[in-house]
Amino acid sequence: MKNYLLILTSFLYLNSLGQETDIKKPMIGNATKHEFIADYKHFKAKFETKISNLFKEYNIEGDFIFGIVDETGLVYSYALNKDILEQKPTSLTNESPIYIASHTKAMTGTLLKILEEEGKIDLDKTLYDYLPDLTFNGKVDTKSISIRNLLNHTNGISNGIVTYKTAYFGYSGENKELIDDFNLSSKINPSKKFNYSNIGSILAGMIVERITGNTWKEEMKRRIFEPLGMTNTSANVSDFNYSDIRPAISLINKHQTHAYFKKKDVTMHAAGGVLSTINDLSKWLQININQDSTIFKSLTSWEALHEPTTKQDRTYYVYKRHAYSLGWDIATYQKDTILTRFGGYGDIAFHLSFMPKKKIGIIGLTSDGRASSLSHLAANYAYNLINKIPNAEEIFESEKGPLVRAFDKSNNSSSQNIINDLVLNDENDFFIGVYKNKDGWPDITISKNDYTYEIKWGILEGVIYNISGEKRPYVASFDVLSRSLDIKKTRLFIGGLKYRKTE
Repeated sequence: MKNYLLILTSFLYLNSLGQETDIKKPMIGNATKHEFIADYKHFKAKFETKISNLFKEYNIEGDFIFGIVDETGLVYSYALNKDILEQKPTSLTNESPIYIASHTKAMTGTLLKILEEEGKIDLDKTLYDYLPDLTFNGKVDTKSISIRNLLNHTNGISNGIVTYKTAYFGYSGENKELIDDFNLSSKINPSKKFNYSNIGSILAGMIVERITGNTWKEEMKRRIFEPLGMTNTSANVSDFNYSDIRPAISLINKHQTHAYFKKKDVTMHAAGGVLSTINDLSKWLQININQDSTIFKSLTSWEALHEPTTKQDRTYYVYKRHAYSLGWDIATYQKDTILTRFGGYGDIAFHLSFMPKKKIGIIGLTSDGRASSLSHLAANYAYNLINKIPNAEEIFESEKGPLVRAFDKSNNSSSQNIINDLVLNDENDFFIGVYKNKDGWPDITISKNDYTYEIKWGILEGVIYNISGEKRPYVASFDVLSRSLDIKKTRLFIGGLKYRKTE
């Protein structure tokens, strides 16, 4: 069966060439549309050969899906996995739902800016103004933390229980529960220095509900997804056929993999809670490139959304990040300013970036955790080819380091340790029971079936493994996260937390 791996709008380009003038030729990077089309076969051959060779060399599992966007929309896409390599039928397409993880923060920042433009919120007002019941038990003056501080990670708030409940364990879904958790167990850093976390966006989502009467999810749909025609995008897992969502792929051992996607509606939150497709995301990226009036009335709103609001000094992969806007990291790559907002969830790695001056952007996803840097590596290679960087091949080789090291580490660790299900026997049956934590972390339940000991932590479900050669040989694996585990009499220790078995 022939695999159609490419969705390319060059057909539309070729049909529109007669309408273009020599006065203004839309650009793709440093190349005009004419040049991109003329060079298309060369670009396609180089890019796809490079990625497919990596898949073969490292035996990469899972999916790779990729798109290039300019001011006209999606101009190139490419998908690859083992089925495609082996010329077998595949369900991976540009309409496949993918999880964008922390890129959600860029959308949440946009939503808050839309609400400000409409006069429904003032980003310079404070937590005290919008969430007066959020007091942190008097630990901090909430009049000192603005909504802008929430969006640009300068709020100083950290709270492990809220972070893990919203992302992994689940909760009632009611904001009151989260406010109680914030009031009870938050830590505050008064320095107001940039410190990346989920907390600010989560609080911003709660404020959206307070001021509009609608959930963050409803407002995202109403003010971003529907206006942009993103008909296959949602903040609810239940809006999709679960089997269609592209899963993460974890390597259990050298010969066995496991596919998973652990998100549920209650863990889709304002810092990491959107499922979309390459086709829909191209519309989102296009409007950020164009800064048109579909969701904002004025250009100044776009400028405020993309401009620096605070400094940072970090290098992620090879991107030199020097500032943060209301939802985007502002960085430098190959002397170009690039706005990025990536995402990760277990073994899923998501890339979305664009170069404002060159009006070119890229979407990429990989679902093999060992290849988490591949979407960044591929994006940079595409940027360098399109921008005609002379030493693009040398740069690609120099940027392969994290990918190579990840596979080397995986191969070495897999050969040293043997992972087995915890043996079912009378001695280990003592693990069975319900465990509670006095600090408010979700209950843990351990039970068994015919084959394994199963562990449930909030809504997360997993199994208990025994790993040879480790000082603490028990591991609770929930796919999206794993934690060391130990049980002594009635006490359970997991990932630095203490639990006690109930009677």
